Amino acid sequence: MTKITWIFCVFLTIFGACQQAPSRQQSLKINIISDPPTLDPRKARDLNAITVMNMLFEGLSRISKSGSTELALAEKVEISNDCSRFVFYLRKSLWSNGDPVTSHDFVSSWKSSLSPEFATDQAYQLYVIKGAKAAKSGEIPVDEIGVHAPNSRILIVELEQPTPYFLELLKIPVFFPVHKSVFENADWSIKPETHIGNGPFILENWKRSAHLTVQKNPNYWESDRVLLEQIELAMMTPDTELRMFEDGKIDWAGSPLSNIPIDAVAHLKNTKEFHSSNLSGTYFLRLNTAPYIGEKKNPLSNANIRRALSMAVDRTAIAEHILQGGQQPAFKLVPNEMELSTKLKSLEDMSGRELYKLGLTELALDLYEPLMLSFSGTERNASITQALQKQWEDKLGITVLLEAVEPKAYFQKISQKDFQMAAGSWIADFNDPINFLEVFKYKKGSTNNTDWEDTKYIDLLNRSAICKESEERKQLLSEAETILLDQMPIIPIFYFALNYLQQDRLEDVALSPLGQIDFRWAHKEANPSQKR
Repeated sequence: MTKITWIFCVFLTIFGACQQAPSRQQSLKINIISDPPTLDPRKARDLNAITVMNMLFEGLSRISKSGSTELALAEKVEISNDCSRFVFYLRKSLWSNGDPVTSHDFVSSWKSSLSPEFATDQAYQLYVIKGAKAAKSGEIPVDEIGVHAPNSRILIVELEQPTPYFLELLKIPVFFPVHKSVFENADWSIKPETHIGNGPFILENWKRSAHLTVQKNPNYWESDRVLLEQIELAMMTPDTELRMFEDGKIDWAGSPLSNIPIDAVAHLKNTKEFHSSNLSGTYFLRLNTAPYIGEKKNPLSNANIRRALSMAVDRTAIAEHILQGGQQPAFKLVPNEMELSTKLKSLEDMSGRELYKLGLTELALDLYEPLMLSFSGTERNASITQALQKQWEDKLGITVLLEAVEPKAYFQKISQKDFQMAAGSWIADFNDPINFLEVFKYKKGSTNNTDWEDTKYIDLLNRSAICKESEERKQLLSEAETILLDQMPIIPIFYFALNYLQQDRLEDVALSPLGQIDFRWAHKEANPSQKR
């Protein structure tokens, strides 16, 4: 079989003697608001945890300096013509404790994530691997999945179906290797003395609810390109973060690790430190579509009520007058840059109030009982949900109560479906519409949490997975999104934008449209006027 070989090359840029090289004794301070839920890459889910994982670990591919995808621990890869078989040739690299990183580490790590006994809601990312989903559900032994290591430097991966974006998937932390010691110590990721990684930095200390500090990893295979000696990840509110940035005490504020306070965005947009760029992500509401919540009939089990709620949302007002940071109104789940020609069903023949009343009639309910909208208790979420509450009251004549939940407890509340409506979001893990649409494929999926499932929707996604023609595949995905938006287990609100403040001296931070940020090449110029 003819194979396509993709070889990763590193180019060294040589600067003239007249330019001053950045000092190697450098440190950085940023804000991540709260403790990452985990320092185990097999469990990392939110952007802050993923950011820390990219400091402490490295996989077969990574974000490049320009924000694209490049090979990392894989020095070379051979890809079959149908993109269903990948053979990786690993470069020589070490764990932070000096042990060699091998292909066997990838095999054991991926198999551990797919063990039915291992608790992680990120295992579904591995389901592209042949037999992975069946192994996680206990239908086949995990040793039968399509991953093999004929020797310590070669890794062979067989996929369930052609997956042309597989190299992008490999940037997701669940695909990173973990050291063999993790299987002997369940608490390995909690303490610096037992945490072992293979990334550009290692865990130095972690004081809960205060700060987490990483230092340069001398065993990293590309350590000569890492100019920062230390990064302190502080945990503070966005208001405090902004004050410290203005005092020059932190180096980065805002997206993707935090949010610039809404009331500060307007005047900050005129400063040289303010930057804005696109982010492939959507802010939406999850609607619990279960027939009953407790013993009460659930109004949101009715599609017309869900549609009425969506019709009453003034997305433009929220984007332009509340957020003010370049966010765009969202009427679909998949961001526009992914170019799905999804057709939205017109409901102009009925007003939102009429549609809401029709839904109540269909459920044999005659009372406009208050609905509950839950949200992670941040200042921005509070502003957005208050606007939604007022819009629904004005346009539908209904009462919606707001429930602020401690951020640390919010994921658990959603996963247990302990809500009626819940503010949420999805940031792309890789640049393909399937990444958004698969979130709601199965109602028992760990990311769905709406109790909604549709057989035709599932069929269209399955057909898209084996479709070789790109335009035909996009059409199948568009049809699937049309079903999702017609039945409306979610209400899209806006598409994200990255709004952040960067100190003038800070250089070479890699920031991708997927919201992933990487500081491995970052450094500070001695004088801003000497910027290249």
